[in-house]
Amino acid sequence: MQTIVNNIVISKPNKYVKLSRRPATLYYLRIEFSNTTLYKLGYTTTSLVERVHGRPISYNYKMVKGKRIRVRAAGHNGMGLPVGTKVYVVATLDHPNASYVYQVEQILHTRYALHRYKGEWLMENGNTELYTCDVLELDS
Repeated sequence: MQTIVNNIVISKPNKYVKLSRRPATLYYLRIEFSNTTLYKLGYTTTSLVERVHGRPISYNYKMVKGKRIRVRAAGHNGMGLPVGTKVYVVATLDHPNASYVYQVEQILHTRYALHRYKGEWLMENGNTELYTCDVLELDS
């Protein structure tokens, strides 16, 4: 099976087969921290707002060997951006198959690896997907 997404040939689904059953969004963001502008390339199977800001975390409890253990049921912290950070959506690409979106994301990360941000951690999640310049040349 072969699919072409934005001129990138995807030859077969990746090992994350369960992803193929749901839609996903490839996103490209400009993120302005206090004195630094970086770009983030990623994908999400939830809404982009939820990916950036997160959703409330809820917990369930279960008994393990006679002890009550708290287990995360749902929710996450999003990207964990510092207060005052500005996020701008530069581009998105929706696709019905998250497996393909994941592959496109991985190809792009490999292609632009030389431009990855290597400084201090600025976010709780997603630092490895930050770039020091507009690698996709879409931010005008």
